[in-house]
Amino acid sequence: MNDTDETTESVELDDSNGGLPHENPNRPREYHGARTVIAGAGVVIAVAAALWLTLLQPSNGGGEGVVDLPAWLPTEGREVGSEIGDLAPDFDLETIDGARFRLSDWRGQPVLINFWASWCGPCRREVPALIRALEEHRATGFTVVGVNIEESTSVAQNFVSEFGIEYPTPMDFDGAVFRAYGGGGPSGPPRSFFIDPDGVIVRIWAGQAPDEIVDAHTREFAEAYASNRVGQLPGLKSPPPVEGEAALRVGAGIGELAPDMLLSPRLEPEGVWLLSAERGRTITIAIVPPGCMRCGRAVGADDDPTQGAIILLGGTGDDQETERLELEWSADVGRLYAPQGDLQLIQIDERGVVLSISGMLE
Repeated sequence: MNDTDETTESVELDDSNGGLPHENPNRPREYHGARTVIAGAGVVIAVAAALWLTLLQPSNGGGEGVVDLPAWLPTEGREVGSEIGDLAPDFDLETIDGARFRLSDWRGQPVLINFWASWCGPCRREVPALIRALEEHRATGFTVVGVNIEESTSVAQNFVSEFGIEYPTPMDFDGAVFRAYGGGGPSGPPRSFFIDPDGVIVRIWAGQAPDEIVDAHTREFAEAYASNRVGQLPGLKSPPPVEGEAALRVGAGIGELAPDMLLSPRLEPEGVWLLSAERGRTITIAIVPPGCMRCGRAVGADDDPTQGAIILLGGTGDDQETERLELEWSADVGRLYAPQGDLQLIQIDERGVVLSISGMLE
């Protein structure tokens, strides 16, 4: 798979089992007087009611929508856009279960984004194949994300429950994310985008993809970019907001909200440690770059790990002497906090804000 993959245009077929038959444009339309007027008025009222239920119902938030890519993510000179070869627009949305989904937090994983709406017949026909694809390839690290367009949470929840969807379902209440991906107007749902581990769009489906196309393309995509880890890969993530301090800027500088870190303890490789889970107390983290002579010993490690390590030294004062946790090295963390390959000590306060950055070697 490469940047030359073409958009897949699907063909909708007439059927008698829930399909949407195409009207013959050459068939003469008949007028039946008052019956037609009354029926037309009924249709207008029904459509208006549906719009009120889906669009005007309170949305309970929705996240930030389209957001800038985090500064710590490499872009390799690519531009953000909605075409093959572009960096996929980043977005931060609330999901139907009240959680939060940010696309850039899945950097390193192959992701299929499917834009859908409950009223869309082709969307309904496509979903079972997407569910099957995720079941077959989940173990490779492949992820499906179903972004609902401009509907209420309750309407989307009914759809998700009907089909038994288990993948994340972010809510694009105002359609801004869909428009950032080239949707809107005549370009309605479904639209699907294959995002490679570097965040680049490598394939697009415009319209419903036939089942055989879904099966073939998802298999190729999952196998080409397999990480063999279910869920997010370790590394830097966007941090949860700090209540009452929305103006805090995310960054690695003093006074900035530190990016979240998802890391694995060295003694428990399948385990997870989150920086944001430490909020409520001040902590110190030692960044020990790979190959740094004396770095490990400087912070009390048994040796100088050639692969690098991130060591939680605990809080200030006596806690720093009694609490330690050695974490697996993360290249993302190293690029951000120790770009020159030197030991760095990062002190982070109870809100997650960087208090100080210093070296420890002469």
